[in-house]
Amino acid sequence: MQRSRPPRPPSSPSPPRAAPRRFGGLSAVGDRWLITGAVATAAGALWAPSVSWWWGAAFVGAGLRTRTRVLVPVGLLVLGAAAMGQQIAQLSAAVGGDFEGEAVLVGDPRWRSGALVVPFSEVIGQEQFRWEGRARGPAAWKLEDAALGERWLLSVTATPAEPADRHFVWPRHLAGNAQIHTAWRQDGGSAPFRLANSMRSLIEASSDSLSQRDAALLAGFVYGDDRGQLPEVVHDFRATSLTHLLAVSGSNVAFVLLLFAPLLVRLRPGVRLGAVGVLLAQFAVLTRGEPSVLRACVLATLAVGAHAVGRRASAPRLLALAIIVLLLVDPLLVRSVGFQLSVAATAAIVVGARPISRLLWGPSWLRLALAATLSAQVGVLPVQLAVFGSLPLVSIPANVLAGPIAGPAMVWGLIGGLAGGVAGDAVASVLHIPTRFMMGWVAGVARWGAALGWPHIEPSEIAAAVAVIGLCAAAAYLLRAYGVVPRSLAIVAAGIGIWVVAGVHRPPLPSGVHLSVHRVDPTVVVVDRPDAARALDQLATAGVDDIDVLVARSASRAGREAVRALDARHEIANLLAPAGLGGRVPYNSVTEPVAVGGLVVEPAAQRLRVSTEVASNTWAQDP
Repeated sequence: MQRSRPPRPPSSPSPPRAAPRRFGGLSAVGDRWLITGAVATAAGALWAPSVSWWWGAAFVGAGLRTRTRVLVPVGLLVLGAAAMGQQIAQLSAAVGGDFEGEAVLVGDPRWRSGALVVPFSEVIGQEQFRWEGRARGPAAWKLEDAALGERWLLSVTATPAEPADRHFVWPRHLAGNAQIHTAWRQDGGSAPFRLANSMRSLIEASSDSLSQRDAALLAGFVYGDDRGQLPEVVHDFRATSLTHLLAVSGSNVAFVLLLFAPLLVRLRPGVRLGAVGVLLAQFAVLTRGEPSVLRACVLATLAVGAHAVGRRASAPRLLALAIIVLLLVDPLLVRSVGFQLSVAATAAIVVGARPISRLLWGPSWLRLALAATLSAQVGVLPVQLAVFGSLPLVSIPANVLAGPIAGPAMVWGLIGGLAGGVAGDAVASVLHIPTRFMMGWVAGVARWGAALGWPHIEPSEIAAAVAVIGLCAAAAYLLRAYGVVPRSLAIVAAGIGIWVVAGVHRPPLPSGVHLSVHRVDPTVVVVDRPDAARALDQLATAGVDDIDVLVARSASRAGREAVRALDARHEIANLLAPAGLGGRVPYNSVTEPVAVGGLVVEPAAQRLRVSTEVASNTWAQDP
């Protein structure tokens, strides 16, 4: 008989063997290192020493394969510097002279200071350079209706940018200026450009039933074309910081994807990624490759790509990757104001929108909209102050009121514009009924905000504003400890403090080559070939409402347009102008010297000469 063995005591389970750790691949790099890498790429592009690509690639490769993640941002710093160095070397190699050959337009022509400005790219020798051409006479008449991507045969005289002008010209990829002597159209360019220009033509044709203001706003909302904007509308949008609505931004990209979402969700992940890439590339061509659109397109493509490979990616990670990709491909974007504003606003919304919304009260849609606006305004504040000098406080309520309309206006304008352009004027006039309402609402908000005359925040006032915010926050915290003040009221107190600090500032009366205000009583405004929108901005900043005497020195088209724009926003009691001004504003033709408000106005070769009066300060009106 066999003896049974006693059962073995259960052995304790051995710990699972640790899988070998992998150090390679971008997915192993944490968000903080990628964010640091994006900052390093931008810093390298700004620094731009003479370095080699190989060093940057070696650092990045070592950082991806080892635990030393700090090598990744170091390598990106070197790569950004190498990319910028290569761009600068290419632009520095441009040579001037007389050239004749085929050129591709890299921008839409626009009139500026009596000349048609035409950005184009032309092959000279073995290099391809971009020039900012200026055409007058027959060449300008031929090029006036040209569009991006078309091929033309041009005869030009090119001049490379002077060292003092390079920081203005080079960030736009322009090697210098060129005078265009003759122009002959070759063809409409490649297929993506022909498709984009055809879509623009259809939308433009469908807007014939709209007013000039609404048609220009529609073009701005749908594809970012601001060439036809009325000067007074430009002033209103500037005064309320709503100009970003007329320059296509990331929100437009989101609405385009939302529009095509029913078709995209039916595709397999890999096919969907390709379809999104083609769709966004065509939209970038339609909107002329605005920096904010490029940032949003790359970010959206990365998000779809991460979903296609089954990986989750946070918003800060995607934004950092988009910045790295764009700056390595086009490092000159780092000096683009549009790119800086887009990145700053997006980063601020990603970081601060939800925390700020929890401090506010009201329905969720209002809190999120207001929080996004507040965070975006805080994010763009450093860039806006450095570039434009001030930030209007009215931009916050204006963006809250107009922002929600921008998306539907873009989507409906694209659908209704294309359908109306195909169907004809009768159908287009019906389809654009909602367009009239939406354009009228946004323009009305801009007009209302500009007329309020709220103060602006300027760099010199930031320190005082920060101090006021700190005091308000401290007071609210102390009072809240005793149950007196809810913490959300700290936002209101801080806003009032900023208002008070900004309202103390009173800028001087504007004076320059285009516009000058000489007296307050009576208010005498002199304009000379002005930028009408800039003249309105200067008068609004100086707090000038009514104009007692407006002196238009020139009877040119620009002078007539300036008078019309000033009359649209100000009460003009008397207008002095040379004979032949024309227009709908009645004026007194100056045929002999006139004394007005300490000035002497006299005719001089189809213009008016203005000098300081010595003997008399009385105003004599010409009969």
